[in-house]
Amino acid sequence: MVTQLLHQIVGPKTNPLIDQCLSSWKVIKDYGFEIRTWNDDTLEEFIDTHYSWALQAFRNARNHAEAADIARYLLVHHSGGIYMDWDVELLIPEQFFTLLERTPQGFLVIDPANGTLASEAFSAEKNEAYLLDLVTDIVHLYNSNERDNMGTPQYSGPFRMRDSLVNSCTAQLLLPVKEVFAYDYTEIREMPDREISQPLIHYWIHSWI
Repeated sequence: MVTQLLHQIVGPKTNPLIDQCLSSWKVIKDYGFEIRTWNDDTLEEFIDTHYSWALQAFRNARNHAEAADIARYLLVHHSGGIYMDWDVELLIPEQFFTLLERTPQGFLVIDPANGTLASEAFSAEKNEAYLLDLVTDIVHLYNSNERDNMGTPQYSGPFRMRDSLVNSCTAQLLLPVKEVFAYDYTEIREMPDREISQPLIHYWIHSWI
Protein backbone atom coordinates (compact mmCIF):
# COMPACT_ATOMS: atom_id res chain seq x y z
CA MET A 1 0.00 0.00 0.00
CA VAL A 2 1.09 3.57 -0.71
CA THR A 3 1.98 5.44 2.47
CA GLN A 4 -0.44 8.22 3.47
CA LEU A 5 2.29 10.79 2.96
CA LEU A 6 2.28 13.76 0.57
CA HIS A 7 5.57 15.29 -0.55
CA GLN A 8 5.65 18.85 -1.92
CA ILE A 9 8.67 20.89 -3.01
CA VAL A 10 8.44 24.66 -2.61
CA GLY A 11 10.58 27.49 -3.91
CA PRO A 12 11.48 30.70 -2.12
CA LYS A 13 8.60 32.74 -3.58
CA THR A 14 4.96 31.85 -4.05
CA ASN A 15 2.04 33.74 -5.57
CA PRO A 16 -1.71 33.70 -4.85
CA LEU A 17 -2.35 30.80 -7.24
CA ILE A 18 0.40 28.66 -5.72
CA ASP A 19 -0.81 29.52 -2.21
CA GLN A 20 -4.30 28.41 -3.27
CA CYS A 21 -2.94 25.10 -4.58
CA LEU A 22 -0.84 24.40 -1.50
CA SER A 23 -3.71 25.25 0.83
CA SER A 24 -6.08 22.93 -1.03
CA TRP A 25 -4.14 19.90 0.20
CA LYS A 26 -4.47 20.69 3.91
CA VAL A 27 -7.82 18.90 4.03
CA ILE A 28 -6.18 15.49 3.57
CA LYS A 29 -4.61 15.80 7.02
CA ASP A 30 -8.11 15.35 8.43
CA TYR A 31 -8.06 11.87 6.87
CA GLY A 32 -4.79 10.76 8.43
CA PHE A 33 -2.34 11.97 5.79
CA GLU A 34 0.97 13.61 6.59
CA ILE A 35 2.27 16.46 4.42
CA ARG A 36 6.01 17.02 4.15
CA THR A 37 7.19 20.25 2.57
CA TRP A 38 10.71 20.39 1.15
CA ASN A 39 12.99 23.20 0.02
CA ASP A 40 16.44 23.33 -1.59
CA ASP A 41 18.30 23.04 1.70
CA THR A 42 16.32 20.13 3.13
CA LEU A 43 16.45 18.33 -0.23
CA GLU A 44 20.22 18.65 -0.44
CA GLU A 45 20.59 17.29 3.09
CA PHE A 46 18.24 14.40 2.28
CA ILE A 47 20.08 13.42 -0.90
CA ASP A 48 23.49 13.75 0.72
CA THR A 49 22.37 11.47 3.55
CA HIS A 50 20.53 8.79 1.59
CA TYR A 51 21.61 9.00 -2.09
CA SER A 52 25.01 10.67 -2.12
CA TRP A 53 25.77 9.25 -5.58
CA ALA A 54 23.11 11.62 -6.97
CA LEU A 55 24.26 14.72 -5.10
CA GLN A 56 26.42 16.28 -7.82
CA ALA A 57 23.69 15.92 -10.42
CA PHE A 58 21.30 17.60 -7.98
CA ARG A 59 23.71 20.41 -7.06
CA ASN A 60 24.64 21.13 -10.68
CA ALA A 61 21.14 21.12 -12.09
CA ARG A 62 20.67 23.75 -14.79
CA ASN A 63 17.40 24.95 -13.26
CA HIS A 64 15.10 24.28 -10.33
CA ALA A 65 13.02 21.78 -12.29
CA GLU A 66 15.97 19.44 -12.86
CA ALA A 67 16.96 19.54 -9.20
CA ALA A 68 13.35 19.03 -8.12
CA ASP A 69 12.91 16.13 -10.57
CA ILE A 70 15.86 14.25 -9.09
CA ALA A 71 14.68 14.97 -5.57
CA ARG A 72 11.03 14.02 -6.05
CA TYR A 73 11.80 10.59 -7.46
CA LEU A 74 14.16 9.88 -4.56
CA LEU A 75 11.77 11.20 -1.90
CA VAL A 76 9.03 8.83 -2.96
CA HIS A 77 11.46 5.94 -3.48
CA HIS A 78 12.80 6.41 0.05
CA SER A 79 9.55 6.90 1.98
CA GLY A 80 6.77 5.99 -0.38
CA GLY A 81 3.73 8.22 -0.72
CA ILE A 82 2.46 10.81 -3.14
CA TYR A 83 4.24 13.65 -4.91
CA MET A 84 2.43 16.77 -6.12
CA ASP A 85 3.88 19.92 -7.67
CA TRP A 86 3.03 23.16 -5.92
CA ASP A 87 0.83 24.27 -8.84
CA VAL A 88 -1.45 21.22 -8.62
CA GLU A 89 -4.72 21.94 -6.83
CA LEU A 90 -6.91 19.37 -5.11
CA LEU A 91 -10.44 19.96 -6.38
CA ILE A 92 -12.46 16.96 -5.19
CA PRO A 93 -10.94 15.13 -2.20
CA GLU A 94 -13.37 12.22 -2.42
CA GLN A 95 -12.38 11.57 -6.01
CA PHE A 96 -8.72 11.72 -5.05
CA PHE A 97 -9.21 9.14 -2.30
CA THR A 98 -11.03 6.92 -4.80
CA LEU A 99 -8.05 7.23 -7.14
CA LEU A 100 -5.72 6.14 -4.34
CA GLU A 101 -7.96 3.17 -3.54
CA ARG A 102 -7.81 2.12 -7.21
CA THR A 103 -4.00 2.31 -7.22
CA PRO A 104 -2.77 0.66 -4.01
CA GLN A 105 0.74 0.25 -5.47
CA GLY A 106 0.85 3.76 -6.86
CA PHE A 107 0.07 5.58 -10.09
CA LEU A 108 1.72 7.43 -12.95
CA VAL A 109 -0.08 9.90 -15.19
CA ILE A 110 0.45 9.22 -18.89
CA ASP A 111 -0.22 11.55 -21.82
CA PRO A 112 -1.77 9.33 -24.51
CA ALA A 113 -0.57 11.74 -27.22
CA ASN A 114 3.12 10.91 -26.79
CA GLY A 115 3.43 8.42 -23.97
CA THR A 116 5.20 10.84 -21.64
CA LEU A 117 4.70 10.51 -17.89
CA ALA A 118 3.84 13.40 -15.59
CA SER A 119 6.62 14.26 -13.18
CA GLU A 120 4.26 16.63 -11.36
CA ALA A 121 1.89 14.02 -9.92
CA PHE A 122 2.57 10.40 -9.02
CA SER A 123 2.53 7.95 -6.16
CA ALA A 124 4.40 4.77 -5.28
CA GLU A 125 5.16 2.32 -2.55
CA LYS A 126 8.43 2.63 -0.67
CA ASN A 127 11.42 1.27 -2.62
CA GLU A 128 9.64 1.35 -5.98
CA ALA A 129 12.40 0.10 -8.33
CA TYR A 130 11.38 2.24 -11.31
CA LEU A 131 12.00 5.48 -9.42
CA LEU A 132 15.53 4.38 -8.54
CA ASP A 133 16.18 3.25 -12.12
CA LEU A 134 14.94 6.64 -13.29
CA VAL A 135 17.39 8.60 -11.15
CA THR A 136 20.19 6.20 -12.08
CA ASP A 137 19.53 7.06 -15.74
CA ILE A 138 19.52 10.79 -14.99
CA VAL A 139 22.80 10.61 -13.09
CA HIS A 140 24.36 8.61 -15.94
CA LEU A 141 23.32 11.30 -18.43
CA TYR A 142 24.84 13.93 -16.16
CA ASN A 143 28.12 12.07 -15.57
CA SER A 144 28.54 11.25 -19.27
CA ASN A 145 27.81 14.87 -20.33
CA GLU A 146 24.92 13.66 -22.49
CA ARG A 147 22.73 16.10 -20.61
CA ASP A 148 24.35 18.93 -22.60
CA ASN A 149 22.47 17.84 -25.71
CA MET A 150 19.07 17.60 -24.02
CA GLY A 151 16.39 19.92 -22.78
CA THR A 152 15.08 19.57 -19.25
CA PRO A 153 11.99 17.50 -20.20
CA GLN A 154 14.20 15.00 -22.03
CA TYR A 155 16.88 14.91 -19.34
CA SER A 156 14.86 14.60 -16.14
CA GLY A 157 11.20 15.28 -16.82
CA PRO A 158 8.31 13.61 -18.67
CA PHE A 159 10.28 12.28 -21.63
CA ARG A 160 12.95 10.83 -19.34
CA MET A 161 10.26 9.14 -17.27
CA ARG A 162 8.84 7.59 -20.44
CA ASP A 163 12.19 6.48 -21.83
CA SER A 164 13.47 5.08 -18.54
CA LEU A 165 10.36 2.97 -18.13
CA VAL A 166 11.22 1.15 -21.37
CA ASN A 167 14.15 -0.50 -19.60
CA SER A 168 12.48 -0.85 -16.21
CA CYS A 169 9.20 -2.04 -14.77
CA THR A 170 6.81 -0.68 -12.20
CA ALA A 171 3.92 -1.71 -10.02
CA GLN A 172 2.41 1.76 -10.50
CA LEU A 173 -0.77 1.92 -12.57
CA LEU A 174 -0.66 4.18 -15.64
CA LEU A 175 -3.64 6.56 -15.75
CA PRO A 176 -4.51 8.80 -18.72
CA VAL A 177 -4.04 12.47 -17.90
CA LYS A 178 -7.73 13.29 -18.36
CA GLU A 179 -8.67 10.80 -15.63
CA VAL A 180 -6.58 12.73 -13.12
CA PHE A 181 -6.47 16.37 -14.27
CA ALA A 182 -9.53 18.42 -15.17
CA TYR A 183 -7.69 19.82 -18.20
CA ASP A 184 -4.68 18.69 -20.17
CA TYR A 185 -1.80 20.91 -21.26
CA THR A 186 -3.53 22.02 -24.45
CA GLU A 187 -6.64 23.18 -22.55
CA ILE A 188 -5.30 24.85 -19.43
CA ARG A 189 -4.83 28.35 -20.88
CA GLU A 190 -8.46 28.52 -22.07
CA MET A 191 -10.29 26.08 -19.83
CA PRO A 192 -13.31 24.56 -21.60
CA ASP A 193 -16.64 25.19 -19.92
CA ARG A 194 -17.64 21.74 -18.72
CA GLU A 195 -18.45 19.93 -15.53
CA ILE A 196 -15.35 18.79 -13.66
CA SER A 197 -15.25 15.28 -12.25
CA GLN A 198 -11.48 14.80 -12.00
CA PRO A 199 -9.83 15.21 -8.60
CA LEU A 200 -7.03 17.59 -9.61
CA ILE A 201 -6.14 20.54 -11.77
CA HIS A 202 -2.58 21.31 -12.86
CA TYR A 203 -2.01 24.93 -13.86
CA TRP A 204 1.38 24.39 -15.53
CA ILE A 205 2.71 27.78 -14.49
CA HIS A 206 6.31 26.81 -15.38
CA SER A 207 7.76 28.71 -12.44
CA TRP A 208 11.15 27.04 -13.05
CA ILE A 209 11.71 28.81 -16.39
